[in-house]
Amino acid sequence: MKLNENFILKTIAGSPVVVPVGDAVKAINGMITLNGPAEVIWQGLEKGENCAEILSTLKAKYDAPEELLKSDLETFLGKLKRLGILEE
Repeated sequence: MKLNENFILKTIAGSPVVVPVGDAVKAINGMITLNGPAEVIWQGLEKGENCAEILSTLKAKYDAPEELLKSDLETFLGKLKRLGILEE
C-alpha cells in the first residue's frame, strides 16, 4: 500500500487534515479532517507500515477491542482507496 503523493497531511488550527495538491485538487475539492485513529493510520502508511504494524500501533495507543480497531482500519483504508488516495 502506498499513499498517492498528491495528498499530504498537515496540521491546521491544531487538527490533522489531508490536503490535495497538484492534479488531486480536481478530484477532491477541499480538505479531509482526520480523527486520532485516522491520523495514526495515515502516519503508519507514510512510514510504509503494513496493516499488522498499523493495527499494533492502534492497539498500543487506544483502549478498544482489537476487532473494533481492525474494522476501523479496514474501513478507513477502503475509503482512502475509493478516493484514490491509497494505491496498491
